[in-house]
Parts: sequence; structure tokens; C-alpha cells
Amino acid sequence: MAMVRGLLRAVAVLGLVALAASFAGRWWAWGDSLAVARSWVGLGGLAWLGLCGVFGAFTWRWVGALWLAVLLALAPVGWDKWRPEPGGAAALVLYQKNMNFRMPGVAPLVEDIRAVAPDFVTLQEVDAENRAIMGALAEGWPGQHYCPFSAVGGQAVLARWPALDTACGYGWAGMKVDHPEGAVWLVSLHLHWPAPHGQFGHLARALPELAALEGPVFLGGDFNMVPWSGAMARVEDALGARHVGRARLSIEQFGGKLWLPIDHVLAPEGWRGRTVIRGQLGSDHFGVVGELVAP
Repeated sequence: MAMVRGLLRAVAVLGLVALAASFAGRWWAWGDSLAVARSWVGLGGLAWLGLCGVFGAFTWRWVGALWLAVLLALAPVGWDKWRPEPGGAAALVLYQKNMNFRMPGVAPLVEDIRAVAPDFVTLQEVDAENRAIMGALAEGWPGQHYCPFSAVGGQAVLARWPALDTACGYGWAGMKVDHPEGAVWLVSLHLHWPAPHGQFGHLARALPELAALEGPVFLGGDFNMVPWSGAMARVEDALGARHVGRARLSIEQFGGKLWLPIDHVLAPEGWRGRTVIRGQLGSDHFGVVGELVAP
């Protein structure tokens, strides 16, 4: 029995260390990889700590204290999933979509964007073939800009108003839009996957570029990362923006067995918003529409 108690304690300690490390993504690449799994580690940890109490590995007083600590660690996840969303009319609507370079045709997505009638569109994995979507939407969204990036395609931004300026950076495309109430930047961002892949280094290169943009920034992107991560906080701080709306499960992996909220919409500080999921339409990502309410 002593061996069982020791094993229960050791696994509990390792789980608590992993949970704590999931908050280190600002400074440590693997921290954000752990942040992706924070829900599963935390919920599994609650059950494991219950076993520790049953078998006497910890006193119930310790179990109660550790349960509280785990629940506090899970609070940011719960907030992003169930945060209140504002009512009222949207001042701006942004349609965010990773098209997927394997998209067989752009017609369904063109139809859906026209049905939503957003003010801004942000696209990723725009390759030589599916780039045809820009021409198909040129009449309603004349402000357009494209930046090449990787083998799976680049980023594009589209707006109802003309462009005043454009910029390309490492994994992002930006366009300064001549909005009737004042010029704003529209950015499409596509980050690499987290550790063991290159997301941490990607941000180190892209964030100074994004921070140099002058004026309000609206951003849609495939972050390949959950909203309660260090990566999200770093992007928000660089832009003076915040992600809006609830975290929506925006990609399915492994035949639908794994769903993750990795596509997000950001708006300048003070803005709020609602997020609405649209269909996959030939992509492995769902569309995410941000209905943005002005301060």
C-alpha cells in the first residue's frame, strides 16, 4: 500500500508541475504546448487527487487545497469558453478563415462570405489555386492585399474600403484600410505549430513587425494555439488589442477525435465581440466570424 501511495503522490506532483508550467508560454516554448492540454491535465488531475484522498496518499485537507488550486488554474479556460458576449448591433464584422491549401474549390466559401457580408475578411493558406477567391470577391471587397509565406500558402486581407497602405511580415499580411471613421489596420496572421515546432521563434520574429503598425489593429488568424496561451498574450500586448468572443472549436483533427479553438479574432482595446462558427466548406478549419461591438 505504501508503494501505491507513493506512486499516487508522484503522479500528482508531476501533474501539478505540468499544470503550473502551462502558464509559462510567454517565456518557454513548451509552456504553450502544455497550455493546449491544460483542460485535460486539470480535469484528470481533479480525479487523480480524489484517488489520492481515497487511498490516503494525501489527507483530505490537502486534497481540498489542491482541488482549489487546480480549479483556479482552469479558470482562464472556463472564462474563454463561457465568457459573456455583448448584445446589440455590430459596428464591424470580420470573417476569419484558414482556407486549407487542399481546398478543392472556392465557390462554397465565396457564397458563404457573401451571405455573411462582413466588413473585413482574413484568410490563411491562400495558395496559387485558391487565391482565385480574391478575384471572386473583388467587387464587394475592393481593398485587397496578399503576402506569400510558406509551402501551404500565404495570407490575405480583404475589406469593403480601399487600401491606404500595405505590409508583409513573417507569417502575416497587413493592410491599412480607409475606413469612414478613421484609418485602421487589418491583419491576417498564420503562426507555426507550437513546440516541438517553431511557434515560439516565429513570434520572436513577427511581434516586433506587428508592434510597428501605427493605429488601431483588427486581426484574424490561425494561431495554432489556444486563446489562454502565452502566445495570445504576446500578440495582444504587441498590438494593443484583445481577442474577442468565446473560444470556438475551429479545427478538427484525427478524424474528428480532437477539436481545438485555434482560430481567433482580435480587436483594439475596449472593443468587445461575439464569435459565430461557419462551415468548413472544403477546409479542415471552420470559419470564425467576429461580430465586433465598438467601445
